[in-house]
Amino acid sequence: MRIALIGYGRMGRAVEEAARARGHEVTVRLRAADNPGAQAITAEVLSGAEVAMDFSQPGAVVENVAKVAALGVDAVVGTTGWYDRLGEVEAMVRRGEIGLVYAPNFSVGVQLFFRLVRAAGRLVRVLDDYDPSILEIHHRHKRDHPSGTALRLAELLLAEVPRKKAWVQAPGESPRDPAILQVASLRTGENPGVHVVALEGPEDRVELRHESRGRGAYARGAVAAAEWVRGRTGLFTLDDMLSETLGTEA
Repeated sequence: MRIALIGYGRMGRAVEEAARARGHEVTVRLRAADNPGAQAITAEVLSGAEVAMDFSQPGAVVENVAKVAALGVDAVVGTTGWYDRLGEVEAMVRRGEIGLVYAPNFSVGVQLFFRLVRAAGRLVRVLDDYDPSILEIHHRHKRDHPSGTALRLAELLLAEVPRKKAWVQAPGESPRDPAILQVASLRTGENPGVHVVALEGPEDRVELRHESRGRGAYARGAVAAAEWVRGRTGLFTLDDMLSETLGTEA
């Protein structure tokens, strides 16, 4: 498979390494400075590319997808912070008749973590004494906060725990409203990513924790998504891919 990398920072380089390990060829590498306003994404530049993989910046994603979809190239988007424009991207995907997979986190371990958190939320639904919260820690270069993964965790808990009506970035207002789910962020050093869902009880505390040891897991998951999306049409999440692959509910 021939891959175009849009965004060639830490994640872009990790994706290239993972792609090569799977026998794929990276034909295009576009750094952010090379691609203002998606100007570098042309038919000539993407000639021969079968999948474009975007690990760029939140503000660049929609313009990048518009160009890629118009050229009929399937896509994988690992950049977060643009989901408020998901409807626009879905329309572009339909017009271009391409396949696009997006996810806040392409680690298969994180997808397992999502399923565990969903199950925990169902249990806490009937255990009023246990109060859920979210903490995420990332490297100091990460632009968005909370992380896309933390926002997905918040969505899962809000869906499963009806007494939580909304989330707020911690610490929020004081005294704290028990109907609000607190989501805390920390940016420090070169930490590749930690997410913790805590269930705080009156006498004890339960934690579900996912800790990344590097970018390799994200990169391998993104390459697997690129392999899966080839020849498909529509907007997909990593849940869609894993549900088909594992035969389990998203």
